Amino acid sequence: MEKKEIEALCMSKQEELLEKYFGNAVYEAVVLMPETIGSYTTDLPRQIEAEYFDYLKALWAEIAPNDTRSLDDLLDKRHLSMLMTEDDRELVKHAYDDAMRITLWERLTKTNHEDVTQYKRLLKVYAKELLVCMRIDFLEDVI
Repeated sequence: MEKKEIEALCMSKQEELLEKYFGNAVYEAVVLMPETIGSYTTDLPRQIEAEYFDYLKALWAEIAPNDTRSLDDLLDKRHLSMLMTEDDRELVKHAYDDAMRITLWERLTKTNHEDVTQYKRLLKVYAKELLVCMRIDFLEDVI
């Protein structure tokens, strides 16, 4: 398998994961569940990281079945902790708190969707950056 094919597979999986977890994020925040964050917990980027890592591991086994190095040796699994600074964590925590706190006015006017949408957008940004970093790391170190 050539590098371009591997890169295309990795990018395809990256887009599939973003669509799976964030495809309806804004619609859900505004229409379906305007006052809740639903399954968009602060652990979601870690779940996405684990799922993508499993995909890369399977791809590595397919491309280099006889290589004695494991993907664990080649990739640093602590991508999320390296990617997010303390300021980033504070920003996500603040957005999460805003999304969870529903004032009486927001309940009456159903306007908490702005806070929920902002929180989901932040999670998507960090998840996308994480997947890009993992893909680049995989392609540089493995291929």
